[in-house]
Amino acid sequence: MSAVNGHGGGGRTARGADSIGPAPMAWVRYSPGGTAAITDTEVETWAPRCRVAIFDAWESAAAERLKLISPAVTVLCRKDLATVDEAEPGPVYSSGVSPEQVRRNESWFAVDRAGDRVGWGDPPGRWQMRAWDPAYRDAWVSAVTAELEGSPFDGVLTVGDIEETPRLDLPLPDLGSTTQQREANDDLIAEAGGALRDIGKILVASVGDARRSPRRWAKLSAWGGVLEPAWLSTVGGRILDPGTARQQTERLSLAGPDAVPADPLVVVRTPVQADAPDADDLTGAGESMVRYGLAAYWVFGGGRGVYGASSPDGSRSHWIPEMAWDLGEPIQEPECVVNLWTRTFTKGRAVVNLASDGRRRRHVTLPSGYVLPDGSEPPTQMVLGAHEGLVLRRDF
Repeated sequence: MSAVNGHGGGGRTARGADSIGPAPMAWVRYSPGGTAAITDTEVETWAPRCRVAIFDAWESAAAERLKLISPAVTVLCRKDLATVDEAEPGPVYSSGVSPEQVRRNESWFAVDRAGDRVGWGDPPGRWQMRAWDPAYRDAWVSAVTAELEGSPFDGVLTVGDIEETPRLDLPLPDLGSTTQQREANDDLIAEAGGALRDIGKILVASVGDARRSPRRWAKLSAWGGVLEPAWLSTVGGRILDPGTARQQTERLSLAGPDAVPADPLVVVRTPVQADAPDADDLTGAGESMVRYGLAAYWVFGGGRGVYGASSPDGSRSHWIPEMAWDLGEPIQEPECVVNLWTRTFTKGRAVVNLASDGRRRRHVTLPSGYVLPDGSEPPTQMVLGAHEGLVLRRDF
């Protein structure tokens, strides 16, 4: 099992004073329904960029190639905790158990008060499973553990937690509350995490809106790590106001009773819809949002953890030049003037404006000795609008 070197996941790798990267970035790349498979070109492009890669479970060939090029990269496959999609072609699935297994075990389907199966999406075929059923959880753990043993994946990213999926119309005949549903998911994560640990793999739990349940976020990190799938936004896509954003950014902190310990992997992802579906690079609002998320990652996390950006469904990974930079060690705590936050590092500087009001533009005074992605020096003053960020590197 590989370890994540550098700022996230347990320990630093010493680098020369003039080192700029590789930065602690994540490659989030899914292919919903088995379409748009990961190409060799993508693997070769991203291998030197990322510390963590997250694929669909059927992308084992891409995982193996990535590990050959960059053995230190941690490669995870995503697995849904509590839904099964009958439309997936197989033989490997995004669910823990296969559609064939579910059809043989009708009792695993969640049913509503009328006795009908609970399904999501249109067309139908994606079904809610009874994660609160110990038999289902046992089957999920056994199937996933068997699938990963001997595979090129270093572990699993569990998705489909209660904050990331449509809310059940409770009570169901055998489920009375969201608390019970959340506890059932936690039990499944713990059981799977222990079983995966026994075969040398990790489990990273995706927990949407971690700010709502910081103690749970920290608790679920015990099996390998946690992921915030909607960094600086809600899972529904609304950008957070300054106060709420600060609640979320505190999850990167190592301080306090609700902090994730130093060793587990911590991943934050900014979901950004691409400006143009066929464009190679982001432009305009999409690029600005990725830069906003990246700047906040550096300011509030100090380089802790791993940052990534992708389309909401994960089918397209996003990249901007600043993502290649390792800003080094923070040399100060974050400084704030009316929602404008700044932090200086040994090899760079990050600034972010958390303001929601578009009229709250802030002037930023920049010292000399820094450069923009094109190598030019920035002006001595710049203006950051609401939900904008800036990342600069030292001019060595």
